[in-house]
Amino acid sequence: MKRFKKIFWRFTSDQRGMALVLVAAGMVAFTGFMALVADVGLLALNKQRLVNAVDAAALAGVHELPVNPDQAKAVAVNYALQNGANPLEPQVGEYLGDPNTKLTVSAARQVEFAFARVLGINSGTVSATATAGLSGIRALNGAAPLAVPDKPFEFGASYTLKVGANSEDPPPLGPGTFGALSLGGNGASNYEDNLKYGYSGQLKVGDVVNTETGNMSNPTKRAVDYRMDLCTHTPACTPAHFDPGCPRILFIPVYRENYEAGGQIKNITISGFAAFLVDRVTGQGTQSYIEGAFIRLVIDGETSPGQTDYGLQGAKLIE
Repeated sequence: MKRFKKIFWRFTSDQRGMALVLVAAGMVAFTGFMALVADVGLLALNKQRLVNAVDAAALAGVHELPVNPDQAKAVAVNYALQNGANPLEPQVGEYLGDPNTKLTVSAARQVEFAFARVLGINSGTVSATATAGLSGIRALNGAAPLAVPDKPFEFGASYTLKVGANSEDPPPLGPGTFGALSLGGNGASNYEDNLKYGYSGQLKVGDVVNTETGNMSNPTKRAVDYRMDLCTHTPACTPAHFDPGCPRILFIPVYRENYEAGGQIKNITISGFAAFLVDRVTGQGTQSYIEGAFIRLVIDGETSPGQTDYGLQGAKLIE
């Protein structure tokens, strides 16, 4: 025992021996610290990837609402799996009092540690939840130069969006007007371009827009025929089954307030937006009619929680 104490005293009294002890102890602490840093970083990386995956899944799935809740769940699950997440059963719920307008996706992932195993910690778990909701569009680009009054729509039912000069129905915007708007300028050429390609500027709820006089019959027919020719989907798009990007879909301003002069509405105030799937343009000369149906559609656009829903909605993450 005395001999051991003597050897230990000699070892510790030697500065080189003491340095070796300190270095060894420091290496153990440093290794533990590096293990902690590396694996905490690995945990954070996997957490962010999982958050991104469930965010994308919720936004993808909610586009199927409110019409197809089961399809919304299936799309969300598939999207999450493609992004490396194995989600729980997505939940469809109510947002702002409207049924089937919210989708929640949750997922968890076990992360295997690389360095912390030396400390007896083999793995950690990360989890993430995302909720996407639908609300009415309050601003968008690409609107058609046509307007409809604020009335309840029967989605999928046949409507005449624009009437001809000798229609039995009165012109929707008063004598001399047939539902056309002046967006970014006046005249038949400007109207035709806006109907073909969509208005390049942004319209938003509260904007006051001038109406366009004249029935614009020939420009209407040319523009709608142009859009109809671009739709090559098979089977053809219908109000029940359509491609969301179909060129036959028009974004229509809805108005609630207006200014009248001599029985003619000179301008309108936009209260929201609707989506209209064109079925055909009929008539000749001054008798061109646009016929089709209002549909429910989710697009990328500016939304507002209090915005009236006219069928055209936007999706955003709400939780």
